[in-house]
Amino acid sequence: MAEVNKTNLRLVTRLIESGITSEKQIMALKLKDILSIPNITKPELTALCELQDEIKSVGILAFLAKPEAKEVKEETEGKESVDDEA
Repeated sequence: MAEVNKTNLRLVTRLIESGITSEKQIMALKLKDILSIPNITKPELTALCELQDEIKSVGILAFLAKPEAKEVKEETEGKESVDDEA
């Protein structure tokens, strides 16, 4: 059985708390709007891009149930440390 992806769930929670409650609003988000979301993390930014793709293909449930891959998590952490050094 699929489990809820915690990063994606946190993203949806942040969107709702920011007043973004429809697929139309999610698709209309610009970079400036995204950066104004309080405490958004790099993994959540990546998840937002994936969410927009899933909305286009009508697969919101698949987005929320997508398993977190250990490789993706490690890759994201590696990128963050590279960005911090720059």
